[in-house]
Amino acid sequence: MSDDRNIFFDEWRACLRAHFIHVICTGDTVTEPTLRHVLMQTGLTEADLDALTDQARALGPPDPDRPFAPPGAAETGTERADDPDADSGQITMF
Repeated sequence: MSDDRNIFFDEWRACLRAHFIHVICTGDTVTEPTLRHVLMQTGLTEADLDALTDQARALGPPDPDRPFAPPGAAETGTERADDPDADSGQITMF
């Protein structure tokens, strides 16, 4: 890809990776080939996709009783929604 990528390219690609992990975990064989193609167009290799597949298989099938936490949320310090000390994200208008 060229250096004039959109400023949100890395975030978009991270979302695609998380979606791919979800697709593998849920066994969505309809979405997987298309998403695999899109990820390869963004610069990922077959080895990268194999690593994501291994990561998804290690997670196992989704548990409907477990709250959703995107991969890597714990490492980035993302605040939990049920944390009373977390910022509500509301914008105050003056």
